[in-house]
Amino acid sequence: MKLLVISLLIFIFSAPAISKADVQQPIKVKISFMEALAPKDTTSSERFQKEYEYAVQTGKDLTREKLKSCGYEFIEEKVLYDASDNLQAFEQAKKSEAAGSWLIVGPRRSNHYLLAVKGAPETPSVSIMASAKEVFQLNSMHLSLAQSNQQMAKVLAREVQKKFKTKAKYFSIVSEDCVSCVDFAASFDVEAKKLNLKSKHQLYFSGEQPNIEDLEKTFLKEKPDFVLIPNYSMVSAYLMGIISKWNPKVFFIGGDGWGDAKYGFVHDSPQLSKVNGMTVKGMPPVNKGLEFFDLGKEILKNPSLASAFPASGSAQALLKVIQDVSEILCKYKPKDKKEFTASFKDNGSKYFKNPWGVSVYKLFEGEIIFDKTVN
Repeated sequence: MKLLVISLLIFIFSAPAISKADVQQPIKVKISFMEALAPKDTTSSERFQKEYEYAVQTGKDLTREKLKSCGYEFIEEKVLYDASDNLQAFEQAKKSEAAGSWLIVGPRRSNHYLLAVKGAPETPSVSIMASAKEVFQLNSMHLSLAQSNQQMAKVLAREVQKKFKTKAKYFSIVSEDCVSCVDFAASFDVEAKKLNLKSKHQLYFSGEQPNIEDLEKTFLKEKPDFVLIPNYSMVSAYLMGIISKWNPKVFFIGGDGWGDAKYGFVHDSPQLSKVNGMTVKGMPPVNKGLEFFDLGKEILKNPSLASAFPASGSAQALLKVIQDVSEILCKYKPKDKKEFTASFKDNGSKYFKNPWGVSVYKLFEGEIIFDKTVN
């Protein structure tokens, strides 16, 4: 017996120690989250930035164990830049690609996203909201979770036609500096013509606003039934405030640049308290949208998590992106960025797609109110 114990002790203490190197370490997957959220930018708020970061962290927390079991770990890089300097999207994306990012998420704006793709053409990317036709013409390495402007314009034209029923005429005011705005206006014109909605005038401008005197003369001359303003929220709110003074009853329509009940300059703007209209977006409010994908459903099962999760469309889109990249990693098991890129190129469009349809929002006395979703 004594001999047996001695033999066992010799075996135990002579066995090689297991080093940290012998334990398989997870493959680190670097993801760059790019967005125009610099504090000095008037279109970005500290609150939005906090909620953006909260959504990213929530997505990482909810996928951590699954990724670990598949042999991966997310390494997050935040890239925040000034929206007024478009070239930063190009430069920052170029830096992220050089630094070895496997995936670039964002930016939201179509013109920024297109520049980011030029800066990092060999790195897979997903925008959470870019909707211009040029975005959907990119190759399969560069995708968007948004509905296309063409699809959103089609829904808006049908909803407007239901409201006016007769051959209504309209007036368009479009910022030519905004790729998505120009694209949305053109798409709406095509769909409106099919429904006998008549375009009376199109005013394109650069900078913050058009010539107001020229705008007033043309508006009063044409007397449109509704006005298409597919611009971002600050410009749109300003124009609606001016035009409603000339005709308080005119109806306004727009694209997803108007913002929602939480973000943007349209909702609850004092000068729009009597203004009515309609807008469309590529996703519903978060309380209506989380039920459409798995991580969202997981949040809804946890009341405290659901109540704390940000209400913006961007937040749920970020969550959907993190879910989708996790699924690609666990499904195709890439060992490095090269293999991930190949998997993304061949299969990304199966995962990174909009599950929500087009959402219609009413603008009622200055408040943006969710109406319905059209699939």
